Amino acid sequence: MTPITVSLLLVVLTTVVLWPFDAQLNHHHLIFIYLMPASLVAIRYGSISAMWVTIASSLTAVYFLYAPRFSFQIANPLDVPELALFCLLALLASQVVSGFASDNEVARRRPQPAAAALSKRWPLAAALLNRLRFR
Repeated sequence: MTPITVSLLLVVLTTVVLWPFDAQLNHHHLIFIYLMPASLVAIRYGSISAMWVTIASSLTAVYFLYAPRFSFQIANPLDVPELALFCLLALLASQVVSGFASDNEVARRRPQPAAAALSKRWPLAAALLNRLRFR
């Protein structure tokens, strides 16, 4: 799957999970749960993709979780610094988490189109090439 697909899927899944809790409890600060998809994307695809997840999470949270709902307007002025703090914290976390998996490791984990075609036709040859490439 592409990083964009995975990122959007994780943001939608997180929103679907958060929506009932926010509606029932009217609980504040649920936006910080969006740190989880940003961290997962940072581990798998790197910090640039995690930055896009942070932007998508912020917009989704403003639209679905903050009053007035289904609007990008924020009614409570105290929610603006909370949103800014979330963005800074998510970007920092994505940098730290993606630092655990260096850019070389992230690039190595991404499927290569030619390697995928080779592994389907000749799995033994693909395994040998992978072994030689990662030494």
